[in-house]
Amino acid sequence: MGNLGGLCYNAAAMRDAAIETFELTKQYDQRPFFSRRIPEGQTAVYPLNLRVEPGELFGLLGPNGAGKTTLVKMLCTLVLPSSGTARVAGFGLDNGAAIRAAVGLVSSDERSFYWRLSARRNLDFFAAMHGLRGQQARQQVATVLQDVGLDGVGERPFAQFSSGMKQRLAIARGLLHQPRLLFLDEPSRSLDPTATHNLHVLIQRLRREQGMTIFLITHDLAEAETLCDRVGLLHQGKLQTVGRPADLRRQLWTQRHYSLVVAGEKTAVLSTLAPLLPHAEATEPAAGQTQLSFWAEEDGGKLTAVLDYLRQHQHHIYTIEATPPSLEAVFQRFTGEQSHVPAK
Repeated sequence: MGNLGGLCYNAAAMRDAAIETFELTKQYDQRPFFSRRIPEGQTAVYPLNLRVEPGELFGLLGPNGAGKTTLVKMLCTLVLPSSGTARVAGFGLDNGAAIRAAVGLVSSDERSFYWRLSARRNLDFFAAMHGLRGQQARQQVATVLQDVGLDGVGERPFAQFSSGMKQRLAIARGLLHQPRLLFLDEPSRSLDPTATHNLHVLIQRLRREQGMTIFLITHDLAEAETLCDRVGLLHQGKLQTVGRPADLRRQLWTQRHYSLVVAGEKTAVLSTLAPLLPHAEATEPAAGQTQLSFWAEEDGGKLTAVLDYLRQHQHHIYTIEATPPSLEAVFQRFTGEQSHVPAK
């Protein structure tokens, strides 16, 4: 058994995980920060326990200020935890050099590039920082530029790149040393739909061909549902829940959204259903037809009652559609915030 800050953990049990945290916590002391002060004892990440398996694509969701980036910085040994411990890529947080050699970090900070240098020269510099030299460095730079679709503009100065191109170059930099574990901090931010699609293809290929573990911070709920094996919801520094997107929807929201197209004028249909659906929404897609929209429990009891009531009152039913709640709905239920708000 190991011990850090008075906390015991089973190092052998943690060794097989790509990421394993045990009561990992970050609390900031009161200190000046430019013209303002961070409140004394402000907790950015409360005691957090999380396990990410090798080869898994894990997504972390949360609103602005939830602690997502602070968590990633601790896992990358860029910020020291206040208490607790973790193992990343098989190494403890006290072995920062080994962790940084095994992981790649892609953030949205453009200031870390040299604006007057070309994309290729920028990557040459960062390749050298990873110990790559000569032909090995040139080949790896060419490979990652091609991976992110920038091989045709490698000689262009970074300053002339669009926001999306800069983000793709940041991803290329994160792949230079062929990490076993890749942290992506909102990688699709500023990318157009085509570039986002290409990024998703690249992420899936990295995991499929290289068995890479990917830890994705995203505010794009569709992206999380498309890519991630599991997602975690972080809110106010606390990990609220972890699970597969489909399981979270079932666990946290037991309702479905129903849409019915029935015969009859909107006013008459709403009047008929007022005892059962006082808050139903209705539109008129065509003359003599009404489209009803409402939420009801998945057990089907409310839907059955509505259908029976419509038939009893001679309203023919044309179509019925049932839609499960999106991860967006789950996110809003936990946080009360829209997912598109930019977050860090």
